[in-house]
Amino acid sequence: MKWLLFLLFSGPVFALSEEELTMSILKNFPLIQEADLKVRASEAEVTAAEGGFDHKLTFKSRNRIEDKYENQFFETTLERQTGIGGLGLMLGHRQGLGNFPAYDGKYETSGAGEIFAGITLPILRNFRTDVLRTDLAVSQLQEKIAQAELQLKKNIYLHQGLSIYYKWLFSTQKIKIREEVLKIAQERQLMLEQKFKAGDIERLKLTDNQRSIDKRQDELAEAKIEWEDARTKLSMFYRDDKGAPLLSNENIFPKEDIVVPKVTSQIIDLPQIIIIENELKIREVERKFWSQSQLPGLNLELVGARELSGNQPYDPSNLQVGVKFDFPLENRKAEGKTTANEYKWKALERQRIYAEQELRRLFNFSLEAIDLSKKRWEFTSGEFEKTTNLAKAERTRWNQGASDLYIVNLREQDTAEADIKRWKIWLKYHQYLLDARLYSGTIATHP
Repeated sequence: MKWLLFLLFSGPVFALSEEELTMSILKNFPLIQEADLKVRASEAEVTAAEGGFDHKLTFKSRNRIEDKYENQFFETTLERQTGIGGLGLMLGHRQGLGNFPAYDGKYETSGAGEIFAGITLPILRNFRTDVLRTDLAVSQLQEKIAQAELQLKKNIYLHQGLSIYYKWLFSTQKIKIREEVLKIAQERQLMLEQKFKAGDIERLKLTDNQRSIDKRQDELAEAKIEWEDARTKLSMFYRDDKGAPLLSNENIFPKEDIVVPKVTSQIIDLPQIIIIENELKIREVERKFWSQSQLPGLNLELVGARELSGNQPYDPSNLQVGVKFDFPLENRKAEGKTTANEYKWKALERQRIYAEQELRRLFNFSLEAIDLSKKRWEFTSGEFEKTTNLAKAERTRWNQGASDLYIVNLREQDTAEADIKRWKIWLKYHQYLLDARLYSGTIATHP
């Protein structure tokens, strides 16, 4: 097991600061890197959707070989679908040479061929939007969602990593407290053993103090387990440039004060809300597409052509105007999709309202808890100072024979518990501070 831990967490010993941990999480944490890769994928999806409006070059030919009619036909066309009202553009050249039957006379051209240009324009269905424009709009919104999800993961994993960091500092301080109170009992035990050997005290006193030592050793072991748990969890957030977890063997003690940093009282653009808002926009884009898909199809086509050689036996220029109309007898898919998107939009709107209210509530609570935690630190620091003085006074009385060893141990235990209690308040203060930065959307900008 030790070898496994060595292989997993081998790396340099470090005195880790909050700023270093923040930079490591933002740069090397795998789940943030995953979200960043998804942003890049979403950017590529936008490019793919834009490809629907790319120019398309097509070429077709036909050769007919028989005794009476022998001809060749060639046509090259450049087409592009625009994002303006579903307008389609085309430009091309065709050439028909040889003998054509009367029913294929449309393929016959002069020797230089014929150039043509035209447009297609939807009048009803696909005028406001169409598949290409819908896909592009949706992919652009999904890119914004991916970017917001990246920011959200930065916020979440910074919050988690820094929370564990402060638990690690607290557990380090807790070990120090447990070691100090254990050392006092062990030093007293040496003195009691000497007195017992000299016949100055009874064995009961020796046993009572040993009981206190056993209790304090158990509490120290428990504190070390908490520290080990915190530092291994912390290593999952603190990583080297290759992404390997780093495990610290160094004890870092927190400063014995609480400094209130500047905490914003405003909530900036929260990624949680941005995600919902863009999902709402996607529902609206899709609703718009399916709503217009219920309209009949009415397309106008206009094509003009001109022969490149003059002196032809027929008109060298021509203009063709066409209309295509289709009316679906049933359109349950468009009707169902339109209704479904309306309900999805309403559901997301309610989700957005609740999320805004809940985040605001949590943010306001965190601000209030920060102020109260600072006051609690002052109260518990005063309690610790008084219990420390009482413990010292009780030891003095015991040395003078005016107190009982049981009371001395009790006073010392009270001192340790009061110290741990105030450091728990210190931990809670920093946790509330991290919460406020998370719920205000500023944690990634405040190391």
